[in-house]
Amino acid sequence: MRHTPPMRERLSVKARAIVGAVGILVVAGLVLAVAPWTVSSDALRAAVERQLEHELGLAFPVAGRTTVAFLPSPRVKFEDVRLADAAGTPLVEGGALRGQLAWGPLVLGRIRLTEVSLAQSRIVVPVDPQGRSPWDGTLARLSDRLGEPGGALVGAIGLLDTTIVYTDAGASRREVIHDADLTLSWPNGRGPVSLSGSAAVRGEAISIALSQLDPSALAAGARSPMDLRLSGRLGRLAVSGSVATGRDSPWLTGSVSFETRAAREVLAWTGARLPLGPLVGPLSLEGEASGVGRTLSFSALRLGLGGAPLEGAITARLADGRLGLSGTLAATTTDLTRFAAPVIEAGDPASPLRRVPLTLSQHTAADLDLRLSASEARIGAVRLAEVAMSVLVNAGRIETTVSRAGLAGGEIRGRFALADAPNGVEMRLEAEGTRVDLGALGRSLGSAWIAGPATSDIALIGTGVDADALLAALQGAIVVEVGAGEFAGVDLAEALRRFERQPLTATRTLRSGRTPFSSAVARLEVEDGVGRIVDAGFESPQLSGMLEGTVSLAARRIDAKAAVESVTPVGDDNLISALTFAFRGPLTDVTLVPDAKALIQRSGAARLLLGTPEPVQPDATIPAFAPAAQQ
Repeated sequence: MRHTPPMRERLSVKARAIVGAVGILVVAGLVLAVAPWTVSSDALRAAVERQLEHELGLAFPVAGRTTVAFLPSPRVKFEDVRLADAAGTPLVEGGALRGQLAWGPLVLGRIRLTEVSLAQSRIVVPVDPQGRSPWDGTLARLSDRLGEPGGALVGAIGLLDTTIVYTDAGASRREVIHDADLTLSWPNGRGPVSLSGSAAVRGEAISIALSQLDPSALAAGARSPMDLRLSGRLGRLAVSGSVATGRDSPWLTGSVSFETRAAREVLAWTGARLPLGPLVGPLSLEGEASGVGRTLSFSALRLGLGGAPLEGAITARLADGRLGLSGTLAATTTDLTRFAAPVIEAGDPASPLRRVPLTLSQHTAADLDLRLSASEARIGAVRLAEVAMSVLVNAGRIETTVSRAGLAGGEIRGRFALADAPNGVEMRLEAEGTRVDLGALGRSLGSAWIAGPATSDIALIGTGVDADALLAALQGAIVVEVGAGEFAGVDLAEALRRFERQPLTATRTLRSGRTPFSSAVARLEVEDGVGRIVDAGFESPQLSGMLEGTVSLAARRIDAKAAVESVTPVGDDNLISALTFAFRGPLTDVTLVPDAKALIQRSGAARLLLGTPEPVQPDATIPAFAPAAQQ
């Protein structure tokens, strides 16, 4: 008798067969969904093109193949893409466009992109002489879409290894950004937008991070928060605050910080111009900023120029393409050496800058009106106290005015100006000092051969194509008067006494000792870079002396004769004694050359042996007024 399986068993076998078939279908579906499909249907392209045209106003012809996959998320890839404006002007060429598809519309049979990225494409941004660009339509379409209620936009746009070419026909300018790897995130086209990534701009890799920016608020004329961070090899910039697009309202309000250790490289990289730009080294700034129109104002500013920070306020204005800076800064201590270095170095006779053509074009490419105060300032080895000064830079002109500055226990004031001239650069120097301790000043400069409180008055003007020519053309006058002081490294009183007793040994005291004086004066008339000594001498209870000759300002050398005589009789003959010297050499290392003929004639033994001698040139010179530290 034939056995018939129970109904439950028959159903179980059938169920297992159905489950197995469904499993096979699911696995096959998964494989097919995960695997990318190459399709040729125009429907998918048309759907994507409609979305791009509706949201961005861009046409979307595709020359290459189209690939679609559904798992782990539905996505599509178009190769060899081309995006154009409504007039057919190409805006994006080549590369691949990848898009993420929304599940909901896909289930309902519609195609909608939620994320888009371009890889290895070329984006062109042309601007015509009237300031118009084919991208204007895209921006207008975005602005219109922002105003549409519920108008969803692509939530993220990415660039990978993309080149961006910007051309401005009106400014004859072309910029190419390479290796752009950027991601713009804007969920649902509402709320804040963020941008992050990097790009190579003019050969420098720049990291970019933008957040909190709300395009919807800007489109509605409201303010939007913003946080921007840029960083690279040359430095870093951070801006945090709010921005607006209104003409009258501040377009920026917030805090700004910037730091670089190579300001000159930054200026060369950006093409920007700063007053005295070639002299700026490390630069940092941090403060509150407010921008209105073409003006950006910084308050509570901390400005670093490689030393202690200066604090105050600065306003930057752009007028007719030229930058102008104005403001007030104060510091406890500041180092001005970098800004004075070209002038100091050009004054050195051995400097290679002496024959370099003078030009102010780079230093005066932007304007500056700055008032500066400091408790202490340094220029090389010279230290100034309680400085109040101003710096004015205009096209072809630099002027520095010192209203007050303490120097070596005294005070100085003056004005130094450089200006472009038809035959080179014109220099003007007007300065005066009161009770400046020459001993303290000399020690700081390494040549303390005279001490005493000095009052000075200097007025010089000259023009030249280089420093040599300018110094050789100087005209003016120099007056220095010194109160009670001394010459260091020389004992002239003892030299006179020896001159009467043992003339040939008189010069031994020229190598050491000191010569006090009650007053000293030097007046020079400068013509063609040479100062003629018209009145120079000193007085003391024991001695008096005078000097005549010339001082070369270009070579910084003196060539003069000095005569010293006793005020009271000396020696066995109870007569007035006198000595003469050649006074010559660099101003920082002057030497006394005794009148050998006079010494020999004064010596009786020498007269008997030599008769009337011919003038004798000594084999060696004797350092005059050597610093006390060298004695």
